[in-house]
Amino acid sequence: MYRPRQPRASPLYRLLDEHFPTFATVYDERFAPRWGPWRRVVPEVVEKFLACGILDHGFARVRCGACRHEYLLPFSCKCRYFCPSCHAKRLALWSLWLEETLLAPVPHRQVVLAVPKRLRPYFLYDRTLLGHLARVAARTLTAFIRATTGERGLAVGIVGIEPTTCGLKVRCSTN
Repeated sequence: MYRPRQPRASPLYRLLDEHFPTFATVYDERFAPRWGPWRRVVPEVVEKFLACGILDHGFARVRCGACRHEYLLPFSCKCRYFCPSCHAKRLALWSLWLEETLLAPVPHRQVVLAVPKRLRPYFLYDRTLLGHLARVAARTLTAFIRATTGERGLAVGIVGIEPTTCGLKVRCSTN
């Protein structure tokens, strides 16, 4: 049975609902010198998040064809990374697609590479560095897996998730 979540009860929702307007007004003065300029997408993402899962912001009426039971399904914001609910759903669907469609039925290992906090600003302001980092990570992981298995000609496949400033997640499979 469908149980609607209670978005207004989450600590993140309450924090943003109560404090985001104040944060937005003081950001340039207090935080921009250290963290960079205000990104125009921030208010839009927060607004979508605050509307996510709230019936007042739109819904679909769902009816069971067999028993005729009905319920209201609130619209979601579909904001990756920011909204925990939408991100979890998208990640679950992507993982299912990855497992069923892309990956060969061979042993897999998941490797998570994190960027140290002191280096993150460099990647934040020069996004081309992320490509360089991903290539170095792929070469290093390939060399490590080949050395560990003792098979120099081993084909290594790497699936990279869109990097964020907080880390580079890589899932690799060997075949």
